[in-house]
Amino acid sequence: MSTTASDIATWMVDIINTERKVGQADMVDAIESKFGSEWIYVGDSGHPSVDRAVLKEFRKAHRGAVKWHRDDLAWYIDDSPEAESAELPATE
Repeated sequence: MSTTASDIATWMVDIINTERKVGQADMVDAIESKFGSEWIYVGDSGHPSVDRAVLKEFRKAHRGAVKWHRDDLAWYIDDSPEAESAELPATE
């Protein structure tokens, strides 16, 4: 069975849910090690990045639950009380 972008995206969500925060460099290294270098490319910045097809599937897979921290170059789960209350449906 060959690995798909969706398989890797689901795996990424699982890792981030477990670790709570994962840096891009660590994720790139893990994907390359586990799934192969075909899922990595060198971006405009000159740094290795996660394949665009994987990122597209990743956005679908996490449905907004995973956030991106631009300064830290990391994905994370927002555990703040404000984030949790914003996700709760309004009660009447």
